[in-house]
Amino acid sequence: MQSKRAWGAGSMIQKDLIVQSSAILKRLSEAGYDFEVEDDFDAVIEWNRKSNRVRPQHPMISPMRNDYTRGTAFWTFLLKDGERLGALGARFIDLRGEPLDRYIRRTAKAQFGNGEDVIESIAPVMSELIGGRIVVFGDLFIRENARGNARVLAAYSRLSMILAGMEWPDFDWMFAYIAREHLRLSDLYGFTYRLPRVIIWRKPYPEGRDDSHMLVAIPACDFRHLLATGEMSKF
Repeated sequence: MQSKRAWGAGSMIQKDLIVQSSAILKRLSEAGYDFEVEDDFDAVIEWNRKSNRVRPQHPMISPMRNDYTRGTAFWTFLLKDGERLGALGARFIDLRGEPLDRYIRRTAKAQFGNGEDVIESIAPVMSELIGGRIVVFGDLFIRENARGNARVLAAYSRLSMILAGMEWPDFDWMFAYIAREHLRLSDLYGFTYRLPRVIIWRKPYPEGRDDSHMLVAIPACDFRHLLATGEMSKF
């Protein structure tokens, strides 16, 4: 694993995190892949500019649209022979009592609507289920020549999840949105909850959003259980 910074120290790194991350890194290495972490946001923007992606980085997590400071977000990269074949962003948000649905609606106005409300409705279950200190994953990008190996994608996503657990050990929930056609991968990614149609968007849909996207999530208690039982590295 290549890293642009030292991740965690002392109590922030638990034995289960180390054991499971080492097991997953070994599987990635045996398959010929490497793993890199980046929290230099200018470097992330520059990589994105040179990546020839069809879609731009998602406004919900793009460092061009969010005022990050070090320790509030990072990107991981999946590498093979030194080439970055995959990217995934993670950000930490302490809601400090604000309901998740209110936060999403408020921030979506700036990210997608130029101040206008672009959300028709948010399912109450979203805020009933998720709150507190949250880790949001997004901007997943995998080049075509790396998309066929589900085990590599599982290793990459789960290692990113473990890294988030190291960086923000007091989180309450981790979650992401995925397209319905990718739902079969949610278990491989390491999530334990999935909910359909939690956000209904006003038409025309904002770029990269539609009503079919699924919420996938894992609470801290499930995360700790998967680590303690060794299930996080079984896929």
